[in-house]
Amino acid sequence: MKTRAIVPMLALWLIPQLVLVGIGEAFHFPGQVALYYQEFPTSLKSTSTAMIALIIGISFYMSTVLIDLVQRITGWLPNNINNGRLDNMYWLLVVGGVVNFGYFLVCACLYKYQNVDKGEDSNSGTNN
Repeated sequence: MKTRAIVPMLALWLIPQLVLVGIGEAFHFPGQVALYYQEFPTSLKSTSTAMIALIIGISFYMSTVLIDLVQRITGWLPNNINNGRLDNMYWLLVVGGVVNFGYFLVCACLYKYQNVDKGEDSNSGTNN
């Protein structure tokens, strides 16, 4: 049974998600820049800063590819969103985020800092 009812919903319901993404980016970018500056060789410091923009650009293209794949494979995102299953799309993004966070935790635990000795030498006078 298909109904033709349209659920009145404001786009303002997207504000909480967008605020969370903004807060995440505000904490992510300075940390990423600091890590690149600390870990990359001196000759690659400017290249490391450019890599941040490159990674962001690639991620925008990958999100477009993901949406295109979901549209082609499933019926979750039709032209008329009232006939779609947007909830499944959000669950797919949740699963992807959880897998990504797990991968991040594994990488963070296995990562060995390259320039730890430099940091300890500069702080050796301030140790108690």
